Amino acid sequence: MSQTYRVRYSLKPSTQHHGGADVATVDVEGDLEAIPRLLPPGAYIMYVEDLTGGRDVHWTRWPKSYRPGFGT
Repeated sequence: MSQTYRVRYSLKPSTQHHGGADVATVDVEGDLEAIPRLLPPGAYIMYVEDLTGGRDVHWTRWPKSYRPGFGT
């Protein structure tokens, strides 16, 4: 069974203010590792919800490659 996630992201850098017009939400199928490849290049991930499990995915469970603050 494939996982489905709802992802909120912005194309603005994480250091800038994210307004409503700058934020997009998309539902994707796959695993957590695949999420960045399914979004536009440079997308800053703000929120991940596991639609299959019916719960939010806490950022500490995100792969290290796209956790907040990774590489800074």
